[in-house]
Amino acid sequence: MSRQIRIEYEDAWYHVTCRGNDRRDIFGGDADREKLLEQLSDSQKIYEVELHAYVLMSNHFHLIIKTCQPNLQKFMQRFNTSYTMYYNRKYRRSGHLYQGRYKAILVDADEYLLELSRYIHLNPVKIRKYSKLSIPEKGKLLQEYKWSSFCGYVQLIKREANVNYATVLSVLGGKDDRRSREQYKTFMIDGMAKDSINKIWEEVRGQAILGSEGFVDRIYENYLIDRQEDKKEQGGLDEIKTKDLSLNKIAEQVATKYNVKAEELFKKRSRHAEARSMLVELCKRHLVKKMSLRAISDELGGMSISAISQNSKRLDKKFQENRRLMKVFLAIEKALTRG
Repeated sequence: MSRQIRIEYEDAWYHVTCRGNDRRDIFGGDADREKLLEQLSDSQKIYEVELHAYVLMSNHFHLIIKTCQPNLQKFMQRFNTSYTMYYNRKYRRSGHLYQGRYKAILVDADEYLLELSRYIHLNPVKIRKYSKLSIPEKGKLLQEYKWSSFCGYVQLIKREANVNYATVLSVLGGKDDRRSREQYKTFMIDGMAKDSINKIWEEVRGQAILGSEGFVDRIYENYLIDRQEDKKEQGGLDEIKTKDLSLNKIAEQVATKYNVKAEELFKKRSRHAEARSMLVELCKRHLVKKMSLRAISDELGGMSISAISQNSKRLDKKFQENRRLMKVFLAIEKALTRG
């Protein structure tokens, strides 16, 4: 099973989730919740991480964070380890508290921050036993729920020092004021009446990125295109860029970019060497989840597997020496993901 891709850079936004091992509770009582929030605050200070929203449930928690430095993994390692050690010591247990690694989705804050904060804050009333409550009843329950940042969004007196409320509220009214707090409350009430809130996750790419096409393209170009990932993580990267791709679609895009006929690119001794090289590399990078290298080589006119590998090495060297060539390659990939 592929591991989730980790993407880190300055001022990156994430939706982070941790779930108890075998879906077991991660809190024995309110003192444990207080301790987790204390460890979270301490870790924020050490690693310069902003907290914009959170909710603690019985067997998991959600966070919206912004990392001022590219240090998500260090931050989460310190935070999760410190709480696990506390919990294990208190309850005289050993082993993992959480189910696998934490899940972190990189977020396009300009597009999704407000909606994501609503999704997180609605968690307490989305559980089955509250499904038949009226909207006013759910609203009352939310305002009484202590283990969430929601109350601080609508009541100044409930604010916590380590939570940044202003950024989310600024999306509504431009300011962190009474009007924006009222608007946020209305926004939450509207969310309770919708059954489509969870559909936000249908837009996550490769189990790793929640953002517009332009955002995904920028992340791919700046942080993933040259990255030699652990092979267990490569599956998620493939998912981001290969949905619905086929060899013919790739050939058509390359042919369009180079103003040649697509069938010319399938010839082993094509007159259009650069375009042919681009086609071979794109197929190697993006079709190996669907086709074997042998099948790809057969489609490319009987090109040997070793020749495909040599093509990659030559092209990588050319990319380093020729930025124009790299831009052409990226432009073709963008066209493919939009098609």
